[in-house]
Amino acid sequence: MSAHDDLNTANAKAARAAGWPELTGSPKQIPWATTARTNKIYELVDADITDLERDRYREVVLRETSAAVWLDSRDQPWQVRYWGGLTQAERDALMTSGGSAAAGPAE
Repeated sequence: MSAHDDLNTANAKAARAAGWPELTGSPKQIPWATTARTNKIYELVDADITDLERDRYREVVLRETSAAVWLDSRDQPWQVRYWGGLTQAERDALMTSGGSAAAGPAE
C-alpha cells in the first residue's frame, strides 16, 4: 500500500465514524474523493466563522455525494462546494436576506 492509500483509508474510516454520507462513483474515484472531501471539511473547520455558521456550512457541504464532483472541485475553496450544495430556494433566500448563511434553509 502507498502513503496515498493509507491516507485515503484513514479518511474513509474517519468519515464513516463521523456519520458522513457515503460517496458514489467508481472504485478508483471514491477513495481519492473521500480525501478531497476531508480536506475541504478541514478548510471549513479552520475558517474564521462562527460555530453556527460552521455547522450550517458543513451540513450543506456534506450533501454532495458524487465522488466526481468532489474531485472536480478539489482545487477550489470550500465555499464553492457550499454554494453548489444549496438548493435554489436556499440560494434565493440568501440573496434576499443579505447573505445570512447561518439562517438555515428557506421555509
